[in-house]
Amino acid sequence: MKITTKLIAIAIVVTSLAFTPSIINIQPVEAASHWCEQQYKSPDLIQMCQQGWYDHDHCKKYYPMADTKQEVAAYKKGWNHGSCK
Repeated sequence: MKITTKLIAIAIVVTSLAFTPSIINIQPVEAASHWCEQQYKSPDLIQMCQQGWYDHDHCKKYYPMADTKQEVAAYKKGWNHGSCK
C-alpha cells in the first residue's frame, strides 16, 4: 500500500512538472486586442497592432503591410509583444 501511494505521488509530481511551462506561458487570446485598444484609438492602428502581435505569435515574417508610418509603428509595437514559440 505504501508503494502504491508513493507511485501515485510521483506520478502527480511528474504530471505537474510536465504541464507547468505550458500553464505559465498561456496568454489570453484577447490580450492583444485589449492591449492594442489601450494603446491606440484609431481602428486602423488597433488592427495593425493586433496583426503584428498575431504574426509574431505565429512565427510569421515581420512584414507590416501599412500605408502610413503610424501604422508601421503600431505593427511594430504589436510585434514586440508577440512571441514566436
